[in-house]
Amino acid sequence: MQELPKAFIPKDFEEALYKKWEESGNFAPDSDPKKAPYSIMMPPPNATGTLHLGHAAMLAIEDILTRFKRMQGFATLYLPGTDHAAIATESVVIKKLQEEGMRNPKEELGREALLQKIHEFVENSKNTIRNQVRKMGTSCDWSRERYTFSEEMNHAVNELFTMMYADGLIYRGDRIVNWDPKMQTTVADDELEYVEEKSAFYTFQYGPFQIGTSRPETKFGDKVVVMHPDDPRYAQYKHGEEIGPFEWINGPTMATVIKDEAIDMEFGTGVMTITPWHDTTDFEIAERHKLEKVQIIDTQGRLLPITEEFSGMKIYEARPKIVEKLASKGLLVSTDENYMHNVAVSYRGKGKVEPQIMKQWFVDVNKPVIDWKGRKQSIKEVLQDTVRSDMIKIVPDRFDKIY
Repeated sequence: MQELPKAFIPKDFEEALYKKWEESGNFAPDSDPKKAPYSIMMPPPNATGTLHLGHAAMLAIEDILTRFKRMQGFATLYLPGTDHAAIATESVVIKKLQEEGMRNPKEELGREALLQKIHEFVENSKNTIRNQVRKMGTSCDWSRERYTFSEEMNHAVNELFTMMYADGLIYRGDRIVNWDPKMQTTVADDELEYVEEKSAFYTFQYGPFQIGTSRPETKFGDKVVVMHPDDPRYAQYKHGEEIGPFEWINGPTMATVIKDEAIDMEFGTGVMTITPWHDTTDFEIAERHKLEKVQIIDTQGRLLPITEEFSGMKIYEARPKIVEKLASKGLLVSTDENYMHNVAVSYRGKGKVEPQIMKQWFVDVNKPVIDWKGRKQSIKEVLQDTVRSDMIKIVPDRFDKIY
């Protein structure tokens, strides 16, 4: 009689068993056209390291669904893959290179060499992830594995982009974005963190008005002064009225009065100049009133030639010098050194976000251009119909409404 071992040792059995499963071809979908298809695309893990407990839970649930449908006789595909996660991966690789002694990997290596380093890192990470998925016993079809930055996936993205552009679904426009000068990339709103920071808040004399700001470096192109239309303190000034000339940072200037309800009458003096290129609220005001937008700071976080003698300086280097110049002209009214406010930073690279106007791509989800069920429908209508008609099923179904 053979005695059972006191403990089950997974590594003695599971690796050989999984290899047998994989080589059998049973993870590939049956090509029988009579069989109904069932597929799950694995939400591709970021190729930045290793899987965690959340991934393990996801793989277990999706594999249970896949195996159940396979046993029911469906032509079943569980499609594996990994995501290049551009910004996250770049951040991890740059941090690793800095720990190895590089001060500025982007400048020291150049684009191509840095991309090569990222590809090497990603390949190692993908191997780790593949092994972890196999250790979970996940019954995915490895012959169809995909990587989101692979040549064929890139080709598919470019093809679809071209088709959508030709249909007028994709268009381009100037919009203000969250720009990270440190990582040289745009940052989505949900990738921002807000850090409380103490800094100086300055009040300056701007013609007949007093304006407050913590960012005097953005004020070089300010030729508009904005106030709330219901503010009695400025009732004598008319919308569109020209004020000046009066002395400003680099000589005499003129200003146009704009009345707009976006202004908070309770904050500071209730009047402000706007810098549409470097502030979201200011950009929206400028769009409403069709105002000029002037760039003051470049994408490296340096001041541009419009600032004259401050051109080429970094923001925090230039700021005290600008305040000093305004003070020498008698235009500094007061300084509050204990101003507490929230500063937006990128949660990946921790760089301070500097809003910039850039060309952005947009998708028109309401334009009816897709031939769908006998009529032209929009992207939004088609995507909703695929779920409402059960072509695609969201599990659990309580997420249908959110989708």
